[in-house]
Amino acid sequence: MDRVLANGLRVLALRHGATPLVEARLHLPRPCPTPGDLAASALQAACLPQHEDVRLSATADVHQMTVTAYGTDLEAVTTALAQVATQAVRAAPAEIEAARGQLIAQLKMVRAHHDTTIRQELARHLYGEHPVTFQVREEDLGHLPRRPWRPFAPGGAVLVILGREDPEHLADAAGEAFTGWSPAPGPDSPLPPPPAFEGGRLTLSPRPGAPQSRLRLRARAVTIEHPRYPALFLALNVLGGYLSSRLSRNLREDKGYVYGVTTFFDTYPGSALLAIEADTAAATTTAALDVLAAELRRMRTHPPTAEEIRAARAYALGSMATRLAPRAAFASALADMAAKGRDPLMVLDFPGRLAAVPSGDVVAAARDFFAPGRFSGLVAADPAALTSPLSL
Repeated sequence: MDRVLANGLRVLALRHGATPLVEARLHLPRPCPTPGDLAASALQAACLPQHEDVRLSATADVHQMTVTAYGTDLEAVTTALAQVATQAVRAAPAEIEAARGQLIAQLKMVRAHHDTTIRQELARHLYGEHPVTFQVREEDLGHLPRRPWRPFAPGGAVLVILGREDPEHLADAAGEAFTGWSPAPGPDSPLPPPPAFEGGRLTLSPRPGAPQSRLRLRARAVTIEHPRYPALFLALNVLGGYLSSRLSRNLREDKGYVYGVTTFFDTYPGSALLAIEADTAAATTTAALDVLAAELRRMRTHPPTAEEIRAARAYALGSMATRLAPRAAFASALADMAAKGRDPLMVLDFPGRLAAVPSGDVVAAARDFFAPGRFSGLVAADPAALTSPLSL
């Protein structure tokens, strides 16, 4: 059931599972053009009202807030989410201060992981000062003015609700709960998409004395609604999407250069990137990068075979079915599509699109998208361990 309410809220209601649990995700657009806006959004996500019969949690980034709710009482779940959207229940000052302290403590723990700082460095290398590079900072949380939260607008918001009941009934319950949510007088303008970046920009993030190096590469791709996306998805799987992929066999099994290597789509609203990530010992950093570049070239000179494509397709369809089988995972996948500016119903269509891709389209995608010169990125490593300048 796909229904748009009079106020602009889109409701996707689906029958899923046999247990009485209702699982819901509410995607709320909340553009954050400044670091202070992001800090305020993160603090608001940490201050959700709690309900006896409903478990609520939320996450926030520079584009939106996503609220997760589940419980056995449909009316209680939809009412709790409507209260978040309309801000009908506000946190007391003491609750806000407690949430601020907990959030700052969590940030300190997250920053202790090297991958957090590497992700931020990579984003700034690719996108400069665009808001997608923002991180929630302690100083911003500590200097937030004491003022009401910005209102949410129903236009562009998406509610995903899954349960064992009839989808019409699920959508009716949502419509009744959200009937009092009126459009905001001045809705926020969405953020501009991240700027395009040039390939061939590989930079070093010095980690003197580090025993391990991290390779993080990105190249421009097409988004999921593009006709070539399924073919590119399979080509990326052949390259490094699972244990029998080319990168895994060569870098990990044959040469033992990496602890792990993977490829995936790194997506933002309005853009999508091919991502390659690998971790290697400091002494094999240059060698691992050379092999990775050689495998990118091989995707063009020795394109994916029919057997490789068959295996990549089977793995993708099987893992997708397994991953999306739990109700919570399926709800999150639909909401994640909305959060990235895509139609959530594409999750339902994608297996069929993937199954129908001709092998020739996969070969063409490998030829057109995997030239080493298209990739930019970051190598976090001990400079003394590099045996030659960084290049692909």
